[in-house]
Amino acid sequence: MVDLARHTARGVLWTVSGQWASQILRLLSIVVLARLLTPDDYGLVAMVWAITGFVSSVGSLGLSEAVVQRERVSHEQASTLFWLNVCVGLLLTGLVAAASPLLALFYGRPELVGITLALSATFFLGGLTVQHQALMLRQLDFRAVAVRNLLATVVNVAVSIGVASAGGGYWALVAGQLAGSITTVIVLWRAVPWRPGRPVRRSGVRSLISFGGGISTFSLLNYASRNADNIIIGRFLGAGELGFYTRAYGLLMLPLTQIHGPVSNVVRPTLAGLWPEPARYRKFFLAALSGLTYMVMPLVVVLAVLAGPTVEVLLGDRWLPAAEVFRWLAVAGLLQTVGYTNGWLYATSGRAWAMARWALISRPIIVASFFAGLPWGITGVAVAYAAAQLVLTPIGIARAGRGTPVSLKDVVVVIVRPTVIAAVAGTTSVLVSFPVASAGAFTRLAVPGASAVAAAAVVVLLWPSCRREVSRLATTFRKSRK
Repeated sequence: MVDLARHTARGVLWTVSGQWASQILRLLSIVVLARLLTPDDYGLVAMVWAITGFVSSVGSLGLSEAVVQRERVSHEQASTLFWLNVCVGLLLTGLVAAASPLLALFYGRPELVGITLALSATFFLGGLTVQHQALMLRQLDFRAVAVRNLLATVVNVAVSIGVASAGGGYWALVAGQLAGSITTVIVLWRAVPWRPGRPVRRSGVRSLISFGGGISTFSLLNYASRNADNIIIGRFLGAGELGFYTRAYGLLMLPLTQIHGPVSNVVRPTLAGLWPEPARYRKFFLAALSGLTYMVMPLVVVLAVLAGPTVEVLLGDRWLPAAEVFRWLAVAGLLQTVGYTNGWLYATSGRAWAMARWALISRPIIVASFFAGLPWGITGVAVAYAAAQLVLTPIGIARAGRGTPVSLKDVVVVIVRPTVIAAVAGTTSVLVSFPVASAGAFTRLAVPGASAVAAAAVVVLLWPSCRREVSRLATTFRKSRK
């Protein structure tokens, strides 16, 4: 178990290092582009992203997860799945391109035709990478994954800023995404030596497709619910309000995705391998959940408290209407951090369709919450979303744990200490904010933020069980670097 923990921590180290490097670049992009582009620019592209992302959620057919989860995958199976993904990618590119006039009519913005036509190409590009990405994860080559992500981000950010600086407006965001997608194809094909052969009709891919179908159904429903707010706000409140909302959401998700993604990429293949050993599976899952919550919970709570100065420092004064939205989305993000691990349990235990059934119950409730909050504007939508997450998260954990060695009680016990530390950090940042309330935005962010970090550190040092847990996590992390 020690070697497994060390190997996992090394994988997390590589992926987190790569993701945090990418985060720095994306943060630079956010700061620069917020001063070069308008809320309307972001809103226009977000209108298309909401639709294209919805379609792309089923573009891979869940076959990447199916390949990672399966103990053995033959060359014939991988080749057949590759060509299936390519054909689906081409089909989706054509369908989205053909639907571009309808999308422009729906929102009443003719600019959306060109944006949609350009972004439709990402489906075909994505189809070229699904199996290469899956094979890279099967090999636990997290260093290569980190390098690939970083290079794609570098190109995306460089192109976006370059086009925006030249006065390209919303085309900067479109060009950046296309450039990043092309870079991903090139890097993956160079990094993974596997090349597809001819598709084979009876290669035994039916079970893989069935498992992938469950994953894909969940992804479709999950994406629909996570982006219905963008569609609803864009349709009823306009591109400007959607621009404020998506910048608040993007600013919050920037650090969260840089933690969630790397940890998940390492944990899911490892848990899949541990499934035949229930005791080790449970121990590893809870250790991974513990590490995730220690990293995320205090950060999100402090960001929620310091929403105003955070938005002002990073985006500028004209984006301040996004601050209250940012605060409530942070509350939802806090709950999502725990609920996010439900996917680990479903996928690694082979219960993809059980996950899809939960999505059929929970996702309509989330969409209904967006409509419920709409009369109070973008802040009302964010508040309603947080309320829905509060209700659904414990139910989702209990359902995900069925048939696995992990229970809701296990999860609650694990998150108690990170929750207390987050509460102390948040309370400290509130109290320290009062003396610096009349200072500049940077001071109002830095002083309470630093005080919160110090307070959290004191709690860890004075709480024996917490100190031991954090020490174990830190020791494993240090050993992973050797």
